[in-house]
Amino acid sequence: MLDFFKKIKFIYFFWFFFYLFILFLLWRGAASYLDPDFGWHLSVGQEIAVSGQVPGANHYNYTYTGNWVDHEWLSNLIIANIYEVFCYQGLIFLFSLLVVLALIWLNLLFRFIAGRNSSEILIAVLQVFGLMAAWPHFGVRVQQVALLFLLGLLIILYFYDQSRRWIWLLPLPLLFYLWANLHASFLMGLAVLLFWLGVKGAVWLLAKTRLSFRLADQIISRRQVLAVSVFFALSLAATLFTPYRLELYAFLSDYGNTVYQSYIMEWLSQFSYPFYYWQLLYLAFVGTAIFLSLYFAFGREKKPLNFWHLALAGLFFLLSFQSRRHFPLLFVASFPLFASLAANFSLSHRRHFSHWPLWLKGYLIICLSVASLLQIYLIDFRLDPRRDFSGDYPVAAADFLCRDNSTAAGNLFSEYVWGGYLIWTCPQRRLFIDGRLPQVPYAGHTFLEEYLEFLKSDADYQAKLDQYDISLVLIKSPQPDLKAKPWEKLLFQVTDADLSQRSHFREYLEMSPAWSRLYSDDTAVIYSRQ
Repeated sequence: MLDFFKKIKFIYFFWFFFYLFILFLLWRGAASYLDPDFGWHLSVGQEIAVSGQVPGANHYNYTYTGNWVDHEWLSNLIIANIYEVFCYQGLIFLFSLLVVLALIWLNLLFRFIAGRNSSEILIAVLQVFGLMAAWPHFGVRVQQVALLFLLGLLIILYFYDQSRRWIWLLPLPLLFYLWANLHASFLMGLAVLLFWLGVKGAVWLLAKTRLSFRLADQIISRRQVLAVSVFFALSLAATLFTPYRLELYAFLSDYGNTVYQSYIMEWLSQFSYPFYYWQLLYLAFVGTAIFLSLYFAFGREKKPLNFWHLALAGLFFLLSFQSRRHFPLLFVASFPLFASLAANFSLSHRRHFSHWPLWLKGYLIICLSVASLLQIYLIDFRLDPRRDFSGDYPVAAADFLCRDNSTAAGNLFSEYVWGGYLIWTCPQRRLFIDGRLPQVPYAGHTFLEEYLEFLKSDADYQAKLDQYDISLVLIKSPQPDLKAKPWEKLLFQVTDADLSQRSHFREYLEMSPAWSRLYSDDTAVIYSRQ
C-alpha cells in the first residue's frame, strides 16, 4: 500500500484537496452574505425568461421611466434559470466554482511563466493571501465573471507573446462577445488589450536605448502589431452584435460622472471607512514586488524585466487604490509579475512537495480533508435568502408592505441599498431608486445625486416629498454610531464625527405632524403621510 502511494504524484492529491477546501470555504462565505443587487438581477432574469426579450423601458421606478440597457442580461437570465431549478444553493455553488476555476488558471499561468522555478508552496500561499484580501467581493455577484474573462485574455496574450502565431488570437472575438453579454467589465478588457499594444510600443522604443537588461524577447514586429490590432477591431465589432448594439456604449458613457464612486461602498477608495486591511496588505505586497522588479533590473543583478507584467500590475495597483471594486482584478493581474520574479531566482528544493517525506504529505492531505469537511458542516444548506438576512434587509417590513393594500397605490421612497431586494420581494411596488441606474442623467445631474438630495442636512424635505408625491418612506432604524480605532484616527485622519449615522431625514419624519410611523422593527421603519 505504501509503495502504491509513492508511485502516485502527491501534487495531484494536494491541489485537488486544496481547491476542494477553497470551494467549500467560498460556499460557506457566500451563504453568509446577500448582495444588495441580487434581487433585481433575479427579477430581471425572470422577466427575460418569460418575455424572451432583453429589457428596454424602465418600469421599476416611478421617477426615471426612460430606457435602460441591461449590460448583464445574459448573466441575469442564467441566474434566473439556475435559481428556478437549484434554488439559491445552486447559485452559490456556481459562483464559488467560478472563483476556483480562476485560481486553477492562475496556478497554470504562474507555472508557464516561472517554469522550473515555480513552487507549489509559493503559489498556494499567494492564492490564499489574495483570496483573503478579495473576500468582501466574493459571493453570488455577477462581477465575478470578470475574473475569468480577464484571466482568459491574459492567457491568450501570453501564448501569443511566446509563439508569435496569430492563431492564438482567434478566440478573442468570441471571448469579447460573451463578455459583453455577461458584464460591462468587457470595456476593461478592451482597454487592457490596447494597453498591451502601448506597452509593446514602449518596449520597442526602450530597445533603442543603452539599457543593460534583455529586451529582445519582448519586442514584437510590425506584422505582429498589425495582427493584434486587427483582432482588437474584430473584438470591438463582436460587442456590437449584442442585443443592444450601439446602445450598449451609449449607456455606458454615462459612467463618466463618477459621483457613485464617492457613495457606493464597493466603489470607494482604499482610504475610505471601513478599511479593508487584507487588501491594504496585499497592495503593499504588490508595491514591493514592483519595486523589486525595478531594483533587480536596474541594479547590479541585471535581471530580465518583463515590462508587460510590470505595467499590468502597476495599472491595476493604481486602479485598486482608486476603487476597491478593481481589487479582484488586481489579484489576477499581479500573478504574472510574481511569476516573473520567481522565474529570475532559483528556489530551494525544499520548497517543492516532491522532496517532502511521505508522512508530511499525508498529514497535509488529512488536514485539508478535515478542513473541507468542517466547512461543509458549517454551511447552512437550508438558507432562504428572502428570509434569513433580516439584519441587513427589511424582511418583515417588506412583508408588511406586501400585505398592506391600503397604501398599495402610494409612491414609496426607500434606502438605495434596499432597492434590489424590494424589486424581488415587493414587485407590485414601484420605487424611487434601486441599484441599477446610479449614473443615468436625471433632474439636471445623476439619478443617485437626486436621491442624495433627500439625505442632506439642510434639504427642504417636505418639498422633495411633495415633488414626487411620496406617501410612504422606508428607511433604516436608528443604529449605534461607529467608533474609529485609535490607529485609524492617526493613519487615516478619521474622526468619530465622520462615522456618525445620524439621519436628518429620519429626524424630520419623526417630528413632522404630516408624517407618522406605520411600522417599525430593529432593521427598518415605515413612515406614512397623514
